[in-house]
Amino acid sequence: MLYRNANLVVCSLAALGALCQTAAGATLCVNAKPTPTCTYSTIGAAVAAASAGDVIQVSHGTYREEVTIGKPISLLGENSNNTIIDATGLPNGIFVDGLDNAGLQSVTISGFTVQNAEYEGVLVVNATDVTVSGNNLLNNDKSPSVFTGATNGCPGQPAFETDETGDCGGGLHLMGVADSIVSGNNITGNADGILISDDTGESHGNLIVGNNITDNPLECGIVLASHPPMGHTSPPYAPHYGVDHNTVSGNVSTNNGVKVGGSGVGLFSDGNGLGRTSENVIIGNTLTGNGLGGVALHTHVGPTFGLPADDMNGNMIIGNAISKNLADLDDTKTPGRVGDQHQ
Repeated sequence: MLYRNANLVVCSLAALGALCQTAAGATLCVNAKPTPTCTYSTIGAAVAAASAGDVIQVSHGTYREEVTIGKPISLLGENSNNTIIDATGLPNGIFVDGLDNAGLQSVTISGFTVQNAEYEGVLVVNATDVTVSGNNLLNNDKSPSVFTGATNGCPGQPAFETDETGDCGGGLHLMGVADSIVSGNNITGNADGILISDDTGESHGNLIVGNNITDNPLECGIVLASHPPMGHTSPPYAPHYGVDHNTVSGNVSTNNGVKVGGSGVGLFSDGNGLGRTSENVIIGNTLTGNGLGGVALHTHVGPTFGLPADDMNGNMIIGNAISKNLADLDDTKTPGRVGDQHQ
């Protein structure tokens, strides 16, 4: 599986090169203080004006907006430390919207700090071949949340998000996303660091590689979670689409979930229907100081409750450095600190 996803990186780059040779798009420029050669003052205006295949280059500055992308474009910041999307009071920093733009693919987001959103810093829904790389995703998930166990528990969040309460977003959320790459991002101060879920469709074939995910206190550093399908958030729940065949490799996930109990990497099914989190590969990550084990697998329904078992089969956990994670207090098997040696 790791090799298949590695090939995905090469093929994606090759495909991008072919696109540039055969159908190179225009380059649009955004500057917080427009100039004669850089006329757009907001990123949203440039996105609205862009055509498929265009590149939007964003000069340094602070842009107080939510950016919604519904077409295949590249959005490139000048420098991730000084090109800032500040989404204070807004739902998300960047929303890649394949739910309302069927078949959306080939979107690149790189070189930004995205901060202070009510929910996700970057939210990607129902899209393929999306690259999110080299960004700082900081202090998002500002909406107040309380764990009650219900679905759709976050005030104002759209109905397609079927997260349980207490988890209103995070640094990056992939939902119904396939064959995409998340690499080289710094993700701090959110709820989840990275969440992959299946609320709107199957999430599969994604590569999460080389990210630094630290100090996200309310959830796991990286979460692969099977949620009920959109429109089925009360009994009888429909079978879930599935989170499968994803690779999580070479990430650092540390000091996450220390307030409520979150792991370095979590593979979960939420108990609201027949879930599927299967055949994922967790390899070569450093997972230290988190609120649960370095890697946690939780399924909350099954034969004990007179229900069919969730599909948690075929997940592989290989060669991770796991140490100094906190106890899983709901698990009598691990009453103390979890993981003090290389796995």
